[in-house]
Amino acid sequence: MSAAERTTAIDWALSTQVADRAVEAASNKTLIERLGAVFLVATVVLIAVYSWVRPDYNWDMLAYIGSALENRYEDPVDLHRETWAEISKGAREGQLYNLQYGNPYNVHQWENPADFESQLSMFRVKIAYVQALRLLEPVFGLTHASVLLNVLPLLGIGLLALFWLREEKALQASFLLIPALMLADLTHMTTAVTPDMLLAVLSLVAVYWLMKGKDIAACVLLFASVLVRPDNIIFVFALLLTALVFGWRKLPIAVTFAVSFVSCVAIEKLSGHPGWWPHFYFSCVQIQHSMINFSPDFSLFAMAHGYVRGLMVAFIDNDWPGLYVVLIAAWALLQRAGKMGDGRANALMFAFAIGTLGKFASFPLPDDRFYFVFIAGMLFIVLTRWKPRFDTATGRLSA
Repeated sequence: MSAAERTTAIDWALSTQVADRAVEAASNKTLIERLGAVFLVATVVLIAVYSWVRPDYNWDMLAYIGSALENRYEDPVDLHRETWAEISKGAREGQLYNLQYGNPYNVHQWENPADFESQLSMFRVKIAYVQALRLLEPVFGLTHASVLLNVLPLLGIGLLALFWLREEKALQASFLLIPALMLADLTHMTTAVTPDMLLAVLSLVAVYWLMKGKDIAACVLLFASVLVRPDNIIFVFALLLTALVFGWRKLPIAVTFAVSFVSCVAIEKLSGHPGWWPHFYFSCVQIQHSMINFSPDFSLFAMAHGYVRGLMVAFIDNDWPGLYVVLIAAWALLQRAGKMGDGRANALMFAFAIGTLGKFASFPLPDDRFYFVFIAGMLFIVLTRWKPRFDTATGRLSA
């Protein structure tokens, strides 16, 4: 078929009544907004159902279940046995094999109960998450409770997105928000058992309340988020700096940071956490089969190795660096176009921008999930300021 014939066929298709009605429908603002809402809800529900039916039995799940059980077993052998018994209730044969024999680290933890228990010092510090598992255990069991603590926060984030976009008359932004959140690791975070989804919903609701000037309520959630993951104090500190720079009410966020800092110090001391440098060495330099008496000498070379490794893996295997640059550029363009407004949008973008860098600087873990709160927060603000429209194009394409 010649190029002219192909062009003629396209022209014919575009001149039909079906094409006219499609163009007319695409120009209907109400219809596009409803489709955006349906797309958001359907995607969130689909991820939630999949995560509940086929969760990822990752090693972190094993460690958090062990942390939830360790208050009732003094003997590492008993703790090890009961932890694996819990996991075995729901894991498929292939998942169990991978947890036990997937790599040398897993093999060692499967074969050495005392060394397995020594790893939990880096997990039990998430005290609110571990306690939530214990509270849900009588109803759901620890395995299903850990999955539920991913699924419920996902639904919460979905409801927040629907409410926030609708309130800002930006429901059409759903077509951009959901794919971007998935790129930022939303799907994997929901299927893999970690505290990150619970952290995310608490932090994002706090961000929404900060946008509305409800500082006290936001600070309560921010403090709760630190109890879920103590490293979220980086975000609280970024907000404190933001309050100083942009002239917010300083007292609520200053008190939140002070209380969070004291709590983090107490949690680290009471939970037997090995400290920042041993944890840094374990996570960013070389994984250790046992944390018993692990206290490496501080080394600038090893520290530099950790940062270089983090940067390389972040750029090669993760998406948050690219998303971060795109969102900073979008912020600049929106500001130039006068769409950021006079409220707190600029201030919160500043907090997310410095918070992302601060998170990496304090502990250079490369995975997307560690930066999800910052990337998701920037996405919400950029898209609600931009308010993209897909219904404004009118008429057919000309030949």
